[in-house]
Amino acid sequence: MVESTQVRRAVYITTTEPEPRSYGKRVVMGGILDHLCDTHGDDNVHLILIAKPDVEVRPTRYHLHVVAKPRSTEQVWSLVSRVVAGPHTSIQEAAVYAPRIAKEIGELLATIDADLEVWDTIRTGQYAAGVPRRRRVLYEDDLFSERYKTMLRELNGPSNRQVNPLGEFHKMLPGPARPLLSRKSVYRPLLRLESRLVGASERNQPAWFDATLLVNDEETNRLRTFTGRTDIHTLLPMLPDVAPLERAPVGARFAFLGGLDYAPNADGLAWFLSNCRDQVLAALPDFELLVIGKGTEVGVPEAARWGEHVKFVGWVDDLGETLAGCSALLSVLRVGSGIKIKVLEALSRSLPVVATPYGVQGTEVSEENGCLVGSTPAELATLLARAADPTTNRTLSAAARETWEKRFAPDVIRRSYDEFFS
Repeated sequence: MVESTQVRRAVYITTTEPEPRSYGKRVVMGGILDHLCDTHGDDNVHLILIAKPDVEVRPTRYHLHVVAKPRSTEQVWSLVSRVVAGPHTSIQEAAVYAPRIAKEIGELLATIDADLEVWDTIRTGQYAAGVPRRRRVLYEDDLFSERYKTMLRELNGPSNRQVNPLGEFHKMLPGPARPLLSRKSVYRPLLRLESRLVGASERNQPAWFDATLLVNDEETNRLRTFTGRTDIHTLLPMLPDVAPLERAPVGARFAFLGGLDYAPNADGLAWFLSNCRDQVLAALPDFELLVIGKGTEVGVPEAARWGEHVKFVGWVDDLGETLAGCSALLSVLRVGSGIKIKVLEALSRSLPVVATPYGVQGTEVSEENGCLVGSTPAELATLLARAADPTTNRTLSAAARETWEKRFAPDVIRRSYDEFFS
């Protein structure tokens, strides 16, 4: 735990645009930033963002400082000098590294003069070793190396279709390299290499920080074992509370939440649509699935055989009324790491969950928490039918909200945020 001294000013360093809070990572970041502002005052919180020079700057409570991301020439130099020649950092670290950026971050930190630095993942954490030591926390979020291992497992399995996993960090790479790196013959060995290199950074960087934070107990314990360090802790996301609307499920309607530009979402949905149709429609002839998220309105080819049973909705500004009309959230992920924000959002809205084990990863939930978990098409079909039963659904709904209030609500999570950031 970070030593207990008064924090006057805090700075958060990241490569992720913090606004709008339209998907999981930004929601989690928003929870940390809101807590820092609430605790220390808006004027005493700064964010350093490594991004495109023309990034849209939105009004924020905190001070935003943009450092231009590496140019293509800088990225090529960094990939050669830092991945190939040494110090053998990961590709995603090298893609956001440049000596110019190290200098600018150092100058900004000296000007801001913060008492607490929060470095967001190993991508920015690599810069911490080159600046004067202050109280600093590495927010590792989740172990990318574990996510890549599960993706490689599915790539080697009988999956009908696997989305290009370089979606994880392809936006950071030089533009001309992206078409080449999107070929399966290239990204398969590249993902294997990246998993190994990322794993090394995940194990090495905690030594530079006063505390390292992950969102998943299992991964926290794994990293503690790898490093032998006791200053690695779990920090659950702090999501805003919502007042659940009165639920009125419409038939056997379910919701799948998540953009399909995120490989685990696309892979999980493709697997479900390809393998579960006959069992699900036999159990629930009136089954209806709403696929909700940025870019989902284009659909996927695997949905063709389902006809009107699957609808691609696209982005929805306010999920409240839409989810109130659903029997449950469907979270059928087969790969991943960290914690599933969509599951926490469902619990906060009293919405039951039907999921695969990876679909509820990091939450440690079961039926007594309003979540039904199965692995095979037959199991999922049975669980969907149970969730659509009105009596069972009411029981699951009450359990979901109770779990939120006892384990994940802001008033519960805020205590651990106070320990690390106040």
